[in-house]
Amino acid sequence: MKSTSFFKFQAWIIGVVCCSLCACEGPKPENRYDKIATGFCECTSQLVALNKGAIALAADTSGNAALVFKQMEAEYNNARACSATILAQYGRLKKEEFVEVEKAMQGKCPDLALQKDLLREMLGE
Repeated sequence: MKSTSFFKFQAWIIGVVCCSLCACEGPKPENRYDKIATGFCECTSQLVALNKGAIALAADTSGNAALVFKQMEAEYNNARACSATILAQYGRLKKEEFVEVEKAMQGKCPDLALQKDLLREMLGE
């Protein structure tokens, strides 16, 4: 009777160890869409921040708006150049791929994920 309990205990320990090893696979590697989203978020983070600030400056008559819009133009050009690097590395996105990249962006840069037209302009259509 004691040997049966010992074997059950031993089987239980082996099961726990196996489950523990299987659970420690680590994070999943990033897929193509995640990599594109990460790169695009990095390329356009400054532009998104300036866009948010520009909304507040829309009614500004002090002349600050002109400076911000000049900065936005420069940052837009930087973002386009950076996005060209992503295009060179991963290729132009097809229509059906935008949904996957947008999903990946929601977790990485939610503010940019809302600007779908910018994504489509710089990475695809």
